[in-house]
Amino acid sequence: MKLRKRYFLLIFIAIAPFYKFVHPENYCFGDVDLVIIGGYMVLFAITFLVIFFNNLYLITIKRELFNYRPVLIAVLFLIALYTTLGLHDQNIFKDKVKVYNGFSKENDLLEINLFDDNTFELKIIYPKSYCVEKGDYSFKNDTLLLNKYNKVKGNIIFDDVYIYNESYKSLNPIYTGLPVFALKK
Repeated sequence: MKLRKRYFLLIFIAIAPFYKFVHPENYCFGDVDLVIIGGYMVLFAITFLVIFFNNLYLITIKRELFNYRPVLIAVLFLIALYTTLGLHDQNIFKDKVKVYNGFSKENDLLEINLFDDNTFELKIIYPKSYCVEKGDYSFKNDTLLLNKYNKVKGNIIFDDVYIYNESYKSLNPIYTGLPVFALKK
């Protein structure tokens, strides 16, 4: 069973868009990323069609058997891409403990997700994209302490310390002018 260079090219092009889905640190994802992924899909489709029609040519002229490898690669690529597009911003290995929502001054949706392993995500949801900051959290009495992994200078949307208000089920920042977060039901 000999794999040819064209199959390695097809596999490489199929794997290439998945780098957009790996988010070990803070990240933003939006329409630009979808255009880049779409470009890789077009490149993959062109390469697949060239290889597929070349295989059909070899079947008719040289009486070779049908080669299923490009079809198998394409099916696996489409299944993996569909699954990854639906799950890339989900934390499938973590359980959410609490989710708090708020709004910025520009009316962008803000979300704090607290996970069971004492990590959190601060998500800013814009009309055509969203950005996520990650870190660790801890509770001390009625205070939520957020320790961001990579602090972005000039970020005044989120604070590092919030007071938990039990009666309103909300997070209130220590500094005024920052958004208040309400527990999502």
